[in-house]
Amino acid sequence: MNRKTPVKQPPNAVTEPEMIQEEIMPFVLRHEDQIVNYIKEKAIKETMKSLAPLLEKLEEAVKQQEAAPVPAATTPAEVPSMNYEEQLKKLQEASTAKLRQKEIKIVDRMNKLNARFGNIRP
Repeated sequence: MNRKTPVKQPPNAVTEPEMIQEEIMPFVLRHEDQIVNYIKEKAIKETMKSLAPLLEKLEEAVKQQEAAPVPAATTPAEVPSMNYEEQLKKLQEASTAKLRQKEIKIVDRMNKLNARFGNIRP
């Protein structure tokens, strides 16, 4: 009982690297600056969205602090509360640090993307 089973041949489909090379890469290369700028703008918008509630809370805290006078009898052991400028400066430093982290992530992603594109180019 010798039965020959037909060997299944995979269809000759376009592989992903070929598709990227022929269809996507020319578009990416033509619009590389626009793509990078778009990614940066999206990251900045998202950062600002995440910082907006913090800024509102900070402004509300400052208003409450100004509305409620601090008792004059404070002991020297107590830590003096920060004024508005110090709070704003700390918030700006924190937001700058977060923005730098997001920019680093974007640069890292772009480098990985460029490396993938570099591996695809002939």
